[in-house]
Amino acid sequence: MYEKLSKLFYKLSSAECNEEYEKRLNDYGAYKTNLTIKGFRKGQLTKDEFELFYVNVPSLMKLNNEVLINSSKITSLVNLLPKFVVRPYFNKLIINEAQSTNEIEGIKSTKRELSEALQELEKSEPKNKKFTGLMKTYLHIENIKPFEKLEDIRTLYDELVSEEISSTDKPDGVLFRKEYVEINDGNSTTHIGVSGEDNISLHLNSLINYLKSEDQPELYKYMVAHYFYEYIHPFYDGNGRTGRLVVGSYLARYLEKYSAITFSYAVNKNKSVYYKALEEIPFPTNKGEVTFYLIDMLKLLSDGQKGIIEDLEINFMKLDKIERYLKELDTITKEAKNVLYILITINVFVSEDIQLKLQELAGLSQLSRYKLEKVFVELEALHYIELVGKNPKSYKVTDACLEGILPI
Repeated sequence: MYEKLSKLFYKLSSAECNEEYEKRLNDYGAYKTNLTIKGFRKGQLTKDEFELFYVNVPSLMKLNNEVLINSSKITSLVNLLPKFVVRPYFNKLIINEAQSTNEIEGIKSTKRELSEALQELEKSEPKNKKFTGLMKTYLHIENIKPFEKLEDIRTLYDELVSEEISSTDKPDGVLFRKEYVEINDGNSTTHIGVSGEDNISLHLNSLINYLKSEDQPELYKYMVAHYFYEYIHPFYDGNGRTGRLVVGSYLARYLEKYSAITFSYAVNKNKSVYYKALEEIPFPTNKGEVTFYLIDMLKLLSDGQKGIIEDLEINFMKLDKIERYLKELDTITKEAKNVLYILITINVFVSEDIQLKLQELAGLSQLSRYKLEKVFVELEALHYIELVGKNPKSYKVTDACLEGILPI
């Protein structure tokens, strides 16, 4: 059985441990990264220095294949979605992801605030800028270009989190922080970031070069890069959010944006696994091996993907019931059926509490305002929909209508 070097330290002699380490480091399935870290133990840096490496063991290969298969399934399912629900569904995932990343970092936000931030982005000049940078970055995650230079990392930080960072925690160097930073869990120091802006820049340049390399499996490379970014900790605050978005942007280009956007959500559900995997790497007895960290990260990613697949498959079963119900419904006009189909489908795939404004429904149904008003009168009279907002007018499907079509 392939075990952690930190466990073998207690089972084998010092000579046997070193022999096993050398064997792994020079194994045919081993990948060296040229990324070096300092050892860390009991809240302090040690004199040890290790190159990050991993061995492509069968369990890791299996997870890699699993993630690729899941991504293919997600793409196939998303392609089956009615066109009008694709963007609202992705927006739902963005809101879940952003809320999760805020919870991980201890930042107070609500899903309503994040939804409002998305709506603000539709305006030419957003008035309320809170969380708009975060939401805009997630909305266009697959369009974030690969990092070419240090300034690209600072630009991402500025666009993503700078508006939510307190003035005392803003970067005080040319691009990054100048001073000491540590992470504390309330009881002890769990990590100390790289010291000095010059050293930070040196490490980040190594990271950029590593991401450009083509001699390592992509998914492994992105997850190693995620750890190394967190290890460097280039800013006083906002490292976690930018670090997860870094890996997300590369995943979005390699897989698709749906898989990428679930990473923080999966991490938030398994925070202890995530932090333990990060914190074990710099143990001196671990000697820089990231094999088990990669297994944990790909498992989190795969679990997040499976959550999307399950959500889509269940909702497609509901959609089948909706379509059969509406096909047999002969008491309303064709236009009313179409509007009701839109409202119920968005309710199922996005949110039970979603309210659609008259203007939005006009665009989705391609009906004139006059015809749409007539449809609303028809559907309201039959208690299929209800008016929930007057200025502007907005509607939602009634609970009675939903229970009639999709009984609990």
